[in-house]
Amino acid sequence: MIAISEWLPSLAASLTFLALGLCKVYGWRKGGVGGGGKPAVCRLQGRCPGWSKEFSFGFMIFLLCIELLNPGLFFFVLSKHG
Repeated sequence: MIAISEWLPSLAASLTFLALGLCKVYGWRKGGVGGGGKPAVCRLQGRCPGWSKEFSFGFMIFLLCIELLNPGLFFFVLSKHG
């Protein structure tokens, strides 16, 4: 049986980055801009006002790529233990 310490960190990181990435995608579609002095939800969904749209889009893609790599690691660990 696979130890929980082998698969739980990968799954937790994957779900965290998935949630952040999806918040950014939702904010990108709404056109939200975050920044200081706004509620936490607006800051999570919006792009940083000091960042360009291209950099903000790249950051969103980066979060989603991390989210996709972690399940790959999770399934690799599962397949290694048979």
